[in-house]
Amino acid sequence: MFIVRYGEIALKGKNRKKFEELLAKNIEKMLKRKGFKGKAKIVTGRILVYSSLSSLSVFSKIPGIVSYSPAQEMEYEEVKNYLLKKLQDFSPESFKINAHRVDKRFPKTSMEINEELGEFVIKNFGWRVNLSNPQLKIGIEIINSKAYVFFESYRGIGGLPVGSSGKLIALISGGIDSPVAAFMMMRRGAKVMALHFSINSEEDKVEKYVERLSEFSPENIELQIIPYKNKLRQYTEALKSIKRQEWICVFCKYMMVKIANEIAQKTGAIGIVTGDSLGQVATQTLENMKIISSASKLPIYRPLIGMDKVEIEKIAKEIGTYDIFLAYGEKKCPFKPRYVVTSGDYQKFEDILKTIQTQVS
Repeated sequence: MFIVRYGEIALKGKNRKKFEELLAKNIEKMLKRKGFKGKAKIVTGRILVYSSLSSLSVFSKIPGIVSYSPAQEMEYEEVKNYLLKKLQDFSPESFKINAHRVDKRFPKTSMEINEELGEFVIKNFGWRVNLSNPQLKIGIEIINSKAYVFFESYRGIGGLPVGSSGKLIALISGGIDSPVAAFMMMRRGAKVMALHFSINSEEDKVEKYVERLSEFSPENIELQIIPYKNKLRQYTEALKSIKRQEWICVFCKYMMVKIANEIAQKTGAIGIVTGDSLGQVATQTLENMKIISSASKLPIYRPLIGMDKVEIEKIAKEIGTYDIFLAYGEKKCPFKPRYVVTSGDYQKFEDILKTIQTQVS
């Protein structure tokens, strides 16, 4: 079995139970998706998960989990006998007892447990206590009068359980940034639907991105692919006809967001997620993002807006989408003009849009 710990869920006040129940439900769904049986039980300050040790890696990809430990459940009176047998498997020079009394009704304090069990280990094994850098950490948590003993704690990805913050449409391109943006919103509790605009045959890569992102979701993420090449060609030809081809990238992103807004409203999504990082490319300047944002009646969320390329790539490597990007390589957009507008004027954009409106369907 496992002890699962969460962070900010504990600060949700009257809504805390709802978040706990959703996290427990997501854990059970994730285990089932990966072929494991498991039952999650909400207790004071923790979620106990009864599943096989082989399911250990599943917990590392569940938003809402801060840390988790494979543990043995027992009565406190059984702890010494358990340690007497279990510690035969270890031979450290130093150790530390790290007790935490989650259940404050338990008569012994954490310090008293540390001292009692520390003396027991010294007496029976002769190991030296090292509180700052021990070779072996023996963890004990008291939950609902039961003792849970463990020797390892693993970090989770934190955040909030997927589904606790509503549904969003995530624009997923073949680049590095957009899958990271989708992940960041999932980590904050959003359920995402992926939307890809097909221009240069990167569907296979995007499908791999979505498969990887689905590993962090209790349910497979839906992917909708929009054939976009002909639509973009129409705008490109129309802009060239009035010698405004430098606006192609802005119009391309504007129309993507407009279509995404329509799909969001039809599917019950309450916003759109993009991988924009301020100033990274021409469509991601403040002026051009203002124009592009006007295409949507719903909010546009840009979780990477203040991050640089190095920071974004670091997260992409951690979640596994960077390797997918490298495996497929990067394809250049065939419609990108030699020169692009970097600080578009909104009124000029509207004038151009009116001019070419009759040329595009």
